[in-house]
Amino acid sequence: MRAYELLKAMELSADAYRKVQPYVPGCSLKVIDDPETDVQCYLRKRDGCLFVTFRGSNSGKDWKTNLTFRRKTIPYGNTASKIRVHSGFLEAYKYAARGVINSSITDEIHQVKICGHSQGAALAILCAVDLEYNFPDRDYEVMLFGSPRVGNRAFRDSYNKRVFKTMRVENGNDIVTKIPWACMGYRHVGMGIHIGKPRIAGLISFKAHYPQAYYKNLFKRIEL
Repeated sequence: MRAYELLKAMELSADAYRKVQPYVPGCSLKVIDDPETDVQCYLRKRDGCLFVTFRGSNSGKDWKTNLTFRRKTIPYGNTASKIRVHSGFLEAYKYAARGVINSSITDEIHQVKICGHSQGAALAILCAVDLEYNFPDRDYEVMLFGSPRVGNRAFRDSYNKRVFKTMRVENGNDIVTKIPWACMGYRHVGMGIHIGKPRIAGLISFKAHYPQAYYKNLFKRIEL
């Protein structure tokens, strides 16, 4: 996964907050906009690759979803599994986006790139492991920015085996990357990349979570 691709994924994740999506040459665009959950997702196809971008938190409904973290749930009905995930994120993904995204994995699609910022990163995680389970013969790349924790240790271990090409970028002491708290059993997935100010236990920052802060410090880190 090249540094340039990580920067482009951050651009798509930031653009997901816009009401009007920018034109991407050579890409078709399908929009998921669910009024019930306020989940928004953008599907772009080009040359056998499907780009899936989830929008981050941008409304009261989003924050209601974010704060439903005291309850973990079994992801897809396997009661024998020890895997548990954030119920709010899972319900939002399954209700709003899962069906459309799954139906977009046609025979011509051989690679899937998934990205998102904030809540969008959480939904990207659930989407990636879901697609890999149902379409294991595709190549998956996942790029996460300012992601909260999504599941427990068993979920992390299972996810990392299935979707190993996952880069998770943390900026400074971004508050969202520190919740839900590890003491509640939640764990991060993927390979972490830290940018910006050093991470300090107990210190939090709201400004470090802004998409523009991620883009600025990621650009500095890459040194194009």
